[in-house]
Parts: sequence; structure tokens; C-alpha cells
Amino acid sequence: MDVDADDYSCLLQSLKRRRALTSDELRVIAEHDMDDHQGMHCVEEDALDAELLQAQVQTEELEEEEEDDEMDCDLEPRRASEGRPLGLDLGSVRRAVRLTTSVMLREIDFFMLFFTQAIVADICGFTNRQGWELVLNRASYAGVEGVWNEVTPDEFYRFMGLLIYMGFHVLPDMHRYWGTKSLQGSWARSFMSRDRFKALLAALHVVDPATEDNQDRLKKLRYLMDHLKQKCQELFQPNQNLAIDERMVKSKGRSGLKQFMKGKPTRWGFKLWVIATSDSGYTLDFNVYTGSRDGRVTDLATKVVEALIQPYKDQGYNLWMDNFYTSPALMVTLRQIGINACGTCRINRKKFPEEFKDVKTWERKTDRGDMRWCRVEDGILVIQWKDTRAVTCLSNFHNANDSTNVTRLVKKDATWSSLVVRQPAVISDYNKHMGGVDRSDQMISSYNVLQKTQKWWKTLFFHFIDIAVVNSFLLFQEWQHSQAGDKHRLADYSHITFRENLSRQLAGLDIHASSPSHSLKPVVSSFHVTHTPELQKSANNCWLCYRKSRIQRKTKFACMAPECNGKRFCIVQSRNCFRAWHSAECDQFRAEA
Repeated sequence: MDVDADDYSCLLQSLKRRRALTSDELRVIAEHDMDDHQGMHCVEEDALDAELLQAQVQTEELEEEEEDDEMDCDLEPRRASEGRPLGLDLGSVRRAVRLTTSVMLREIDFFMLFFTQAIVADICGFTNRQGWELVLNRASYAGVEGVWNEVTPDEFYRFMGLLIYMGFHVLPDMHRYWGTKSLQGSWARSFMSRDRFKALLAALHVVDPATEDNQDRLKKLRYLMDHLKQKCQELFQPNQNLAIDERMVKSKGRSGLKQFMKGKPTRWGFKLWVIATSDSGYTLDFNVYTGSRDGRVTDLATKVVEALIQPYKDQGYNLWMDNFYTSPALMVTLRQIGINACGTCRINRKKFPEEFKDVKTWERKTDRGDMRWCRVEDGILVIQWKDTRAVTCLSNFHNANDSTNVTRLVKKDATWSSLVVRQPAVISDYNKHMGGVDRSDQMISSYNVLQKTQKWWKTLFFHFIDIAVVNSFLLFQEWQHSQAGDKHRLADYSHITFRENLSRQLAGLDIHASSPSHSLKPVVSSFHVTHTPELQKSANNCWLCYRKSRIQRKTKFACMAPECNGKRFCIVQSRNCFRAWHSAECDQFRAEA
């Protein structure tokens, strides 16, 4: 490379100002020094060489830092605003499971995208801390040595697998899953013992008590909930149509967060605001309604919609809502942030046109298929269409004249006939795209993992598992569609099949494993003559006294026969529970034991 003296002087001046030189500039200086020393003294030349070496080291360090920054950026999830492709974010999935696209993933791999190993390890730490405090008050939750057996991530995955199994294999009560009588029992004993399941359920904790914010009404769930919400958005880029609706999580417990919704299938429970994709029902985000501490909130619906739609503004999405949320003011706000919105509307909303409020009178004077429309503030379309009753819709992007034909059955003179009527495109599109949250609710409610519990936040924890299962099922289907050669599996692959495979994989069970066996109690010819009392070292409660009257009477006499399994019985002058238990008068109690 040919370099004149002026260029060389500029490079030396840059070096004196301690400016970081590029690799090309360093190469120029080195080549120039080999040709001509510019009449420098040897000491000056050595000093310059030392400075050049230091500058080269600094330049290499800067280049390595830039490469590290680029690698970190590649590992970070790409946001929707950066134009990632629609559907399953394959890049996030590959980075999460560290597999190539040529590997067909299992159901458990997609579930662990939401309940990652890191979050499960944290939950295990919180649960173990709670478990040690629990055994101090309830020794029955301790292990054989009288201490808390710490839960590991593998065991906690089995615990969640058992909850999923109980969701699609429902029995009247928990104890029947481990029953040893005929017609009782299930695969539950392949996951863990009954006592261990009850201990984990009692000690379960999903947040660090030291970091709980007393001002947060969801402090018991905040850590896990924020993690799950983030994963739901990272792993899937929705298509154009989104739906917002409320969801009720059934609960009969005592909690200030519990809500009542008249007319809903689940009237009592926790209310969630949910945004989901209209085509598949994938849950993108949700917020738990905690009520208002500052009195009545007049713009609750607007705040709910703005919070959920925030990541998708200015990207051309279509948002569909019901009449709880829709208002002319909200339509204007959504248009300003680049959201196309449509939804049914109540006629008592502010800024609703006065001439369209006489809907009852208009219904009586019109026939099925008639419509009327107008434009209000900022061109918001208000349209009313007569079907069986009048339907009112608002839209900030539809054309009032677009329509389609639909068929309705009408009865005239005791005869049913088909009638083709005109339906506005606003109504047709709304019916097509509004059911995203309802579709998600249907999949969740079919095999939900809800269990009876005295802790309100555990009900929501069970619901979070359901959200993760349904979302992972939809991602698994999307993955199968994207893989060549696997589309033949989609025809017979159902939601229940996914849950079965997921539960099996979480427990580490083989798909062809045999049913777990349990030894039935041997049948003896005479129950009343083969049992004798034995004196034990320690005293425990009499089994029959507690069974009859809930009175705790200590005794050292026990029956060690296999049928009695060491039950304690009183043998005193005033009563002989051992003889009563082994007589015909207690046959009813033995049948229930």
C-alpha cells in the first residue's frame, strides 16, 4: 500500500491524541516504518513501537467487545417491532432448547420453554425454604428421618406432570388416585407417593418471601407471573387478528380478589384480562384483575385494552372486542396508535350518536337484514344491523358498504324456510375473529389442573400451568407444520394426546410401560379370630375413639395383623375398643377404612 508523508503524519497525530486506530491504519504505519524511519532517533522509534503495540492491543479488545455485543444481541429475543416473522418464533425456540431445525422436538421440550429449568430451580428453592418451616409445625410432612426432603427440579417436573394427569383423569377425591382397593388406584403412584404429593402441595411457594412487596396484591405470584407473560410474548409472533376478552378462573375460596360475573358459565372466581390470537387461541398476555383501591374506576376498559395492546401498536394489527370495552373514545385512541379496532358497543357510551339510541323503536319498524350507519368523531363507523335483534358495532377501519350474504331459518305459518339476508362485513368479520379467548378457554377448561386448595394464589398457579400447556400445544402444532415430513401426524394429533404425552414425559414413563401394580390385602376366612393385641413402647391415639367421636385417647395396645396395619385400640376397664373393633358391630367402620 502506497502512503505519502502527509497521511503518515496524520496517523501519528491520531496516535498522540490516543485515538483508537483501526487495523488498516496500524498496517499502514508498520509498512511505512519498514521503508523509512523518517530520520527518528532509535529511542523515539522504540517509544513509538511501544505505543503502536499498546494501540493495537486496545483495538483488538474493542473489536472483541463489539463481537461479544453482537452475539448477545443475537441471543436476546427479537421484539415484534423489529419485524420478526409471523407465527412460531423458531429462532427463540432453537436458542431455548439448543437444537437444530432438523431435530423433531418432544412435547416436554415445548412445555419447558415456559417452565424453564431456571424458573423451576428457583421455585424449588422457595419451596424447600417453606418446607423446612412446615415440618416444624406438621411432622407428617417430614421424611423418614424427621426432616424435610428437599425437592429437586426433576421431582417438581413430576409434580406438575401429576397435576396434568389429574386434569384429564378425574376421580372424585385425591386419595382415590392412590387407592389400594379393587376398582381404585391409577398411574399416580408412578409419579410419587400420596404423602409426598400432599407435602409438596402444602409447601409450594413460587416467590421469594424476602422480596415480596406488601403493596402488591399479587405478591405471591408476581415472580412466576411476570416470567410466564414474558415467555408467552417472546415465543410467538401473532398474525394480524387479535382478540381481547375476560376470563374467569373458578374459585370458591375466600379472597378479596374474587369476582362475580352474572351470566358467565363460571360466575365466581378470579377475573383475568386476556389478549389472544383470533385464529388459534394462543394466549399472548394477561393481567389479573385485583380491583381498585382508589374507588370506582370510570375508564377501566380503556386502561385494560391499552395495557394489553402496548407491544403491538403501529404494526397494523386488527383488534376485536366485545361491548364491555368498545367505545367511540377508545376507537379514536386505538387509531392514533396504529391499531385497527372493531367491536360491539352499548348505546349508553359517551359520544354515541343520539339518533342511533332509539334502537328498540328501530327494531320494530325494520325487517331482518336492514341496516343503518353513520360516521362520528375522526371517521369512526357506527353501524346497526337487524338480525333477530339489532346489533350495534363500532369500527375504525371498515367500509360501511361492504357486505356479504348469510342464510337464516325463519318460521312462517308453522313452516321453516331459508332466507338469504345481507350482512355487513363489519358483523361478518367480528363473528369470525372475536372468538380467540373463548377458544383458549375451551381448551383450558376441557382438562384443567385445578385442585381444591385453601390458598387463593395456588388456584392461579394451577391456571398458569394450564396456560403453559395450551400454549405449548399450539407451538408444537406450529412446529409440526413447519417441519417437512411430519404433517401426516397432524390429522390424528389432539389436545388430549398432547397432555398424555407431556404428563408421561414429565414422569419419565415409557409409552408402553405396564400399569403400576399394588398388593391387595389378603382375604382371611375369619376376621374375628386371627388378631391379637400387642403392647408397644410408645402411645398413640386410639383409632376407634377418634373415628367415632373425634376424641384423642392415648394407648399402647396395637393390632399388628395385616388388615389392621398397627392401629391402636384402648383396652381399659371402662371400654375395650380392641374387642369392639374386631366384632360385628364395627363392620361398617372397617368397610370405610
